[in-house]
Amino acid sequence: MTDDEKRCTHCGAQELEPGFIDDPRGSGDTRWVAGAIERGPFGGAKRMGRKRLQIDAYRCTRCGHLELFSVREPY
Repeated sequence: MTDDEKRCTHCGAQELEPGFIDDPRGSGDTRWVAGAIERGPFGGAKRMGRKRLQIDAYRCTRCGHLELFSVREPY
C-alpha cells in the first residue's frame, strides 16, 4: 500500500503524517508479533520463533487518529 492509498479509518482523510511508536527500551524498533502474548519468567514477552513485522505508524492531521500498518515481509 502506497502513502497515497492510506486513509484515516476514522474520518476518511488522506492527510496522514508518518511517525513511529516509541520503544520503551529506546531502540525505535517496535514490531508486531504473531499470536497472543505469553510472558516469560521475568515478565517479558516471549518472541522466539514467532513471525515479526515492522510497524509503520501514521497520525491523521485532521482528527488525530493513529493508523498502524505492517510491512509485508518479516524481519
